[in-house]
Amino acid sequence: MASNNEEHDEKEGISIADVVKCMVLFWSATLLTVSYLGFFPQMKMDNTFVASLLTGAMASFGIERKSNGNGGNKKPPIIDNKDTKAGIQ
Repeated sequence: MASNNEEHDEKEGISIADVVKCMVLFWSATLLTVSYLGFFPQMKMDNTFVASLLTGAMASFGIERKSNGNGGNKKPPIIDNKDTKAGIQ
């Protein structure tokens, strides 16, 4: 049975998971910035891996990339199949 104290601490305090997510977010953003600015030319790393960590950490906090332009007003493409012979034997 969980005590009331544990539930109270969980609601008000910062959990260890949040601290770790913040550390990963800061670390990956720092590495990408250093890599793109070229401060250490001898440092070779896979930017895509670090970028995926940054994206995952940001998504865990609810930060997402904004869609371009229309967003919700995007119309589905119109596909005209009247002149094709696909599927006809």
